[in-house]
Amino acid sequence: MAGSVVGLSGQIIVDRGGQRYALKIGDQVYTEDGFQVPAGAKLKLRMSDGSILSLAPDTTLRIDAYALDGYGRRQSAGVSIGQGLLRAVTAPGGQPGSFEVNTAVGTSGARSTDWFVEAAPGYEQVAVLNGSVSLASRTTGRSVLIPPGSGSRLDAGRDPTPPRAVSPAEFAALIARTEGAAAAAPPSYAPAAPYYPTPAPPYNPYPPRGGYYPPVIRVPIPFPGGDSGSPGGSGDHSGQRGGRGSYPPQ
Repeated sequence: MAGSVVGLSGQIIVDRGGQRYALKIGDQVYTEDGFQVPAGAKLKLRMSDGSILSLAPDTTLRIDAYALDGYGRRQSAGVSIGQGLLRAVTAPGGQPGSFEVNTAVGTSGARSTDWFVEAAPGYEQVAVLNGSVSLASRTTGRSVLIPPGSGSRLDAGRDPTPPRAVSPAEFAALIARTEGAAAAAPPSYAPAAPYYPTPAPPYNPYPPRGGYYPPVIRVPIPFPGGDSGSPGGSGDHSGQRGGRGSYPPQ
């Protein structure tokens, strides 16, 4: 067992060994389980080492590995995100005790921290509330260490951007998108004005074994904003989909 369901809203589907099941509070989850969180739904998992994973709407995730030592401390753990937003509050682990999140463009890793990872076709973004997180490009191999209160963006084929400060309002928006899962019927969900587009179906939920997802054909979603406050602003903080602005685009 890798963990259990401690919160959900909406109908969440788990793919287990080719079989698909609807989750409910208290269900156990296992390595190689894949989860599809549709629009308007949320999911919260308590892992076997005490870590908490909160999945926002429109998120697909698979548990790649979850290994504990004889004292119940995490030795290694890894999940893959096809798209969407994950908040990971990772408990202290043993040695090495790493926790990795894989996407199509890179890998982020931590030991004991509170952080967010957002994945979409062509980029990954990380924001760190507490602790520190390493973000590495799958193409170039170069990485940055993201300190608390900061974030970085990684575009496909590029190096991660230098960390920059993430505002309290930006963290509040991330928390609102991932938290609040309950056993009750799904509430109406209207996130705060997004600072970058949230991918929408169709999507390819599961990557090949090894931690990253194949390309997904998607319809671009226009994003209002930019340094000037108008659509299609230019510069490092353009806010355009797939742009090279820092995390999150402003």
